[in-house]
Amino acid sequence: MVTITGDFYEDAVHAILLKLPVKSLIRFKCVCKSWFALFEDSVFISKHLKNCENTRLMVIYSIVDETDPFDYPLELFLLYLDETLADLSSLIIDPLLPVYGTAGGPYDGIFCIFGVDNRFTLWNPATKEYRPVPKCRIVFPRYTKIFRTNIGFGRDPKNNESKMVLIFNLWDEKHNDLYDFSQTAVYTLSTNSWRYFESFKSSHYHMPWNYDCINLDGDCYWLLELRSNGHRVVLSFDISDEVYHEIQGPFLPQSVNAVMGLYEECIALLVLHTIESFLEIWTIKDNNWTKKLTVGSFVGVSKPLGFWKSGGIFVETHSDQMIFYDPSSEEMKNFGLTSHCFQVFNYTETLIPIKLDDTLSGFFEIPWHTLGVY
Repeated sequence: MVTITGDFYEDAVHAILLKLPVKSLIRFKCVCKSWFALFEDSVFISKHLKNCENTRLMVIYSIVDETDPFDYPLELFLLYLDETLADLSSLIIDPLLPVYGTAGGPYDGIFCIFGVDNRFTLWNPATKEYRPVPKCRIVFPRYTKIFRTNIGFGRDPKNNESKMVLIFNLWDEKHNDLYDFSQTAVYTLSTNSWRYFESFKSSHYHMPWNYDCINLDGDCYWLLELRSNGHRVVLSFDISDEVYHEIQGPFLPQSVNAVMGLYEECIALLVLHTIESFLEIWTIKDNNWTKKLTVGSFVGVSKPLGFWKSGGIFVETHSDQMIFYDPSSEEMKNFGLTSHCFQVFNYTETLIPIKLDDTLSGFFEIPWHTLGVY
């Protein structure tokens, strides 16, 4: 006769709990004190994130809010329920606050929402928690103003600290040109504080208007262009050491349209050759670029959007439609969405808490325009 010990029973229960969705675990917090403590434990939260197999597609797209007198685009969040994308049924994720800006991330299931008023909010869609980020009080050099802002978000693998990095590219009003050096601000969640420093010579680059940043193994990556010749380069930022590095991209014609993402767990470029209308996938490993795939031609495709976890790709058409293409089956799907701006994310839900303390319980009653710390 087999005797089930208490330790065996507890381990079995933990193994089951690690596979449950966040929504269920939040409900089960009220079962007993030990479960409440377990779901708040950082070790359990980390294991749950690593064991989570439910990576779904999150699509953010812009519409014009006709009630807004300033005509700012309003972002809508759609979560697709079927991981295989065989069924395109979706769920609208309501961020509770109107998003008149854009979203960066997600990293470990956390989004950084950037509002048109230059304020930032961290958002966990699974737990419905928010965290307003203190206002960045960086002081810029005289006669300069913000030209573009790029966002990065990740976790320092050395000390498990979550950080957000802002790259401010400045305009020199005195010389009517880009200011030579960008300014960097790094926000650390655990201390709820910013630090600032002058960074790389940003006048060498065309910085993207979008906020797409890829995080891999503690580094943030952005795709840039050299102003001198239009060649693509990848700018990396080490979250731990807070140091920038430049990585040369593959040689590509200037006429291509490219986005960066993760493909086969590597930094990758999805490249649309706009004249010939075909797509290429390039990956980098050990500082060497390899062309992994060429597909097409695609009539009516205007720009690449990103990768799906299974190796599929997303593109946008000239008619502002979002299309999914599976290279293995050569199948194409139209999502039935129309927008001038799409963002696609591989999203994994998480229990990671982002609230500072219980004083944020009334946060949802705060109007959007008052967010931030003055």
